[in-house]
Amino acid sequence: MGDDASADRGTGRDLGAARRAVLATSVGSFVETFDLALYGYFAVILAGRFFPADDPTAALLATFGIFALGFAARPFGGMFFGHIGDRLGRRTAVVASILLMAVATLAISVLPTYGQVGTLASVLLLVCRLLQGFSIGGEVAGGNVFVLEHATPRWSGRAVGANLAAGTLGLAAASALSLLLATVLDDAALASWGWRLPFALAAPLGLVGVYLRLRVSDTPAFRRLLEAEAATVRRRFPLGHALRTAWRGMLVFGGFAAMVLLGSYLLVGYLPSYLTKVAGLSTSQTFAANLAAAASLGVGALAGGYLLDRTSPRTAATVCAVGVVATVLPGFLVVQRGTLGAAVLGQVGWAVFLGIGNVVGASLALHLFPVAIRYTATAFALNLTGAVFAGTGPYLSTWLVDRSGNASAPAIYLTAVGLVSLAVAVSGIRVQGAREAEDGGVGGREPDVSPDVSPDVSPGVAPS
Repeated sequence: MGDDASADRGTGRDLGAARRAVLATSVGSFVETFDLALYGYFAVILAGRFFPADDPTAALLATFGIFALGFAARPFGGMFFGHIGDRLGRRTAVVASILLMAVATLAISVLPTYGQVGTLASVLLLVCRLLQGFSIGGEVAGGNVFVLEHATPRWSGRAVGANLAAGTLGLAAASALSLLLATVLDDAALASWGWRLPFALAAPLGLVGVYLRLRVSDTPAFRRLLEAEAATVRRRFPLGHALRTAWRGMLVFGGFAAMVLLGSYLLVGYLPSYLTKVAGLSTSQTFAANLAAAASLGVGALAGGYLLDRTSPRTAATVCAVGVVATVLPGFLVVQRGTLGAAVLGQVGWAVFLGIGNVVGASLALHLFPVAIRYTATAFALNLTGAVFAGTGPYLSTWLVDRSGNASAPAIYLTAVGLVSLAVAVSGIRVQGAREAEDGGVGGREPDVSPDVSPDVSPGVAPS
């Protein structure tokens, strides 16, 4: 790797600062995913508490509809926090995003129910989900950029893999806590007040994340950008510049992320209700199976980090896409056998490949976008893709199963999206690799970060 890329991802190879950045970001990722996963794990209970109970399917669809609307807020959060991250600093943006997430999740724990205030309860739940989505719009992309720009070249894959694995630990912790509550409380107590307890944990966990992030300096790449721009005119609107100069890179990023985001949120946001409603598992069995799936995502993230540090992004992306396409439909067929063992076995295979895909997708930000617009371009592409695919995934999957009567419909949908992402991995990232080869290898040259990047060629992407 070239000297510029080395400088971009670590000044003086300060491993101590880089490790502190990984720790601070990882704790924040744990908190964010813990808060977000609770909504999916308690979707069935939330449906009964915040919507009329006379039609359970309609109530569940409404609950997932609010889940999808939370994703609709993500692109706006990405633009807002991306602007802050590219203008005021990565650290400022990621501190603000985790604080907002904690407040929104804590608010869910104290909301009145439909039986108490009627439709107002549904509206308040929607407001909380919109705030969660707005926060996540800046957190996911910003956290990964923060880690990648702090990490040294030899372990950038493992660094972002550790951050994403921490996120899956948040999923696992949410699943474990949900399982504990479902085990020690009867169904009536869990539906009445027990579901509020994990949401209330958002406040102390969020404060820990804020404290750790405030103790880490901003990234070396952003500090150098400030020094370079001190002698030029500061770019006021990073999003406009990104749309003009990096739209090809954003298409590549979103094309691969579609499969990863859809699959991950089917696993986290949809499978818990699927295992209960379709496979016929008990609440405790559902949480146990999803705990195994979350752990598998973490294993995949760690494996993806090692793979990415030893091979090209194109190879790693291809392995991931082929793995998901090959395992998701058989996995759903196994899950439909209706036992705990089948539910675990049916999820872990494609969960591991999705974990690998999360790392590969995050790393593309370093290769596709220059420092000056990296946070904004990554957040916009990631969140727009998430709004289209991940946010609608649970709702559309519930609708497909209900309308078609085919319990494997969600797997067929993910397979189709996976084939598109496979084509992007083979062709789109391959084009990217050709440009990188000209510049001295993958990551061998930091794309031009000057204010005068040509609008005719996206940074780091070969012209078509």
